[in-house]
Amino acid sequence: MMLITFWLCLALICYVYLGYPILITTLGWLRQRHVRAGSIYPEVSLIVCAYNEADVIGRKIENCLSLQYPADLLEVIVVNDGSTDGTQEVLKQYADRPGVKILDSPFRQGKAAAMNRAAAVAKGEVFVFSDARAIYRVDSLKKLVRNLRDPEVGCVNGNRTLYKNKSPIFGSERSYWSYEAYIKTMETQCGSTVSVSGAMIAIRASLFEPIPANLILDDTYLALQTLRKGFRVVYEPAAICFQSSASSTRDEALRRQRITAGRFQMLFNARELWPWNDKFAIFELLSHKIMRLFLPFFSAGLFVSSAALVLSPDTPEMALLVFEGQLIFGILALGGWISEKFGWNLGFLGISYYIASGNLASLSGFIRYSKGRHTVLWEKARRAE
Repeated sequence: MMLITFWLCLALICYVYLGYPILITTLGWLRQRHVRAGSIYPEVSLIVCAYNEADVIGRKIENCLSLQYPADLLEVIVVNDGSTDGTQEVLKQYADRPGVKILDSPFRQGKAAAMNRAAAVAKGEVFVFSDARAIYRVDSLKKLVRNLRDPEVGCVNGNRTLYKNKSPIFGSERSYWSYEAYIKTMETQCGSTVSVSGAMIAIRASLFEPIPANLILDDTYLALQTLRKGFRVVYEPAAICFQSSASSTRDEALRRQRITAGRFQMLFNARELWPWNDKFAIFELLSHKIMRLFLPFFSAGLFVSSAALVLSPDTPEMALLVFEGQLIFGILALGGWISEKFGWNLGFLGISYYIASGNLASLSGFIRYSKGRHTVLWEKARRAE
């Protein structure tokens, strides 16, 4: 029994981290489903939802207005979701600014409610949703919407790039986002990606449906609804927005906990939310998103089974190698934790610590969801300067 558990857990972990990227790369080369992009200028509503963003919201609005896009075809809508830090006072300075519409809510209702409120008054043919702390490169908007020239494309996700900063996890987080960007590129070549980031996501206004008030992952909902309606969701690496990395591994873990709770919510509501009409997208969802939820359990199963096999009379050589590898990985992760505590440069230790903390955050997110402690009110991670 332990031998079966060992090989099963090892195979599942290898598939999630390496097997799926290799498989989706191969399929991407074989399928080569290109996007028929071209220069177009639809009317765009750029929607920014803000909660306690007084320190950045002015810069964000100025960034939106400076984009290389016809001013008469761009409206900027900012929703203040019950901020208490002075965001409202900053927004008052832009109340009469041409091209800017301010929607103020005295009570915090969550990002989904803010997005729905903005969409209800938006005039654009295309809605672009953005985070307040995501600064767009000046050409990013036109490169984002050019993909919508293809009538099969309904939703486009941009490239979330990190500013270089002094955060101890900058290198690890950058590596993770590069890994994700590669997978999204290959998934797009296969037809559609199932991984999107709310920092820059465009959707045809005709496809937008109000986001359920209790839903945690609003960006994923937009992508899944697009797929359910038979349209493609694609990744545009040339549409770049910049954000700072989290200040610490703990701050990043808070974000991962919320995402994990949201994915479990999506999983347990799969019948209503998943694009069952697109079998390949279902395969991508399972491989790219859902199996990651269970990595903490696969890892625990691998450790227990390999330890048991090591203690058995006839230890398989592979079990011994894997057990030793897990011990080394654990020591490296511990070293990363200690290094961050003392403010030392994490170096290669950071990768191990980042992976380990990500799995622990996933486990915490599962517990959080199972106990009903998840919330639609987003928790901001502190960002490095």
